[in-house]
Amino acid sequence: MTSIRLFWLLLVALVVMPASAHAASRDVGGLAGKLKSAATFCDGTYALCIKAACMPTMTQGSNGPSINSAICSCEVVKGWSMGPAGCTARAPVQVGNYTYLMSTYSNRDNATNKTLSCSSADTLWAWCYGAPCVIDPKNPDKASCNCPVKQSAANTLGGDCLQGACNGLWLAATPAVTPSSPPI
Repeated sequence: MTSIRLFWLLLVALVVMPASAHAASRDVGGLAGKLKSAATFCDGTYALCIKAACMPTMTQGSNGPSINSAICSCEVVKGWSMGPAGCTARAPVQVGNYTYLMSTYSNRDNATNKTLSCSSADTLWAWCYGAPCVIDPKNPDKASCNCPVKQSAANTLGGDCLQGACNGLWLAATPAVTPSSPPI
């Protein structure tokens, strides 16, 4: 693929993916379900947002301003990760002075971080799995990712496990639902 064609594909992804992911936040079986079933493991460079702090972006709708997405500060990592696209599609792409890549999942930091549980249904959190990212040209170990924002109880590895951090915006996931124990 030519660089120009890749640039346009990435540009379209940056515009379409946040809107699609926001729509999926209202439909549990929508995009999130499709991404989960299409996961592929790859060895390469990716954006790891597992404990990322995020900054909300505001949009003006007919009912006033709302937070639909966030820019999250993620690490650029090399190694194995799981993502919603094939390995070739997730490979970093250089366009001019910028390198674009995808945020994927890795349990690299899970063993060294405690999980912060934010139990309020009003908790805002970012979902970066599959999000489009751009590597910081001044710091190639960092990437900014455009992630959809959700609202519900959530668990995060961010916030240093301080309950007050639930007032911030972090990459997170919904708490696991534990099935009832079978009768003995």
